Amino acid sequence: MTDNTDSEVILWFSNLEGEGRCVPHINENYSFEYSCDGKEGSIEFDGYFNVEDEAPPYPEDYELTNSNWLPKKLIMLFERLENKPYLVEGGTSHHKTIEKYTYLIEVYKRVKHESTNKYDNVTDDDGEKMSICYFPSDRQTIYFRVLEKL
Repeated sequence: MTDNTDSEVILWFSNLEGEGRCVPHINENYSFEYSCDGKEGSIEFDGYFNVEDEAPPYPEDYELTNSNWLPKKLIMLFERLENKPYLVEGGTSHHKTIEKYTYLIEVYKRVKHESTNKYDNVTDDDGEKMSICYFPSDRQTIYFRVLEKL
């Protein structure tokens, strides 16, 4: 992934159980904007983040949503690498790390700017034409607080 500088940025997320469920997924084919001062930050990206923007209004509905709403605590790894590799071995490039942080963050807000869904037109077994979106995505910004540097 790139953030439009002469370095490459790697952003990786996991939930508190160490799994990749209910975390932001950034489309690697598009640039993104990352900003963090060590206390708060934001990421504008194209991709998906399958959580609700707020909890359901009634506690009895909590089980129906599987507790996937904002605010959401996540582990985030940020690593900035030099674009130019210092060593290339076979098909593997080795890049110097410029900066690297692992944070416990709380995503507290998301703003969706536009849908970027891609559709395939297919014909089903009955000859009916339909459009299928395999990976719904949006251009969106998430806002987070750094709770702890890990």
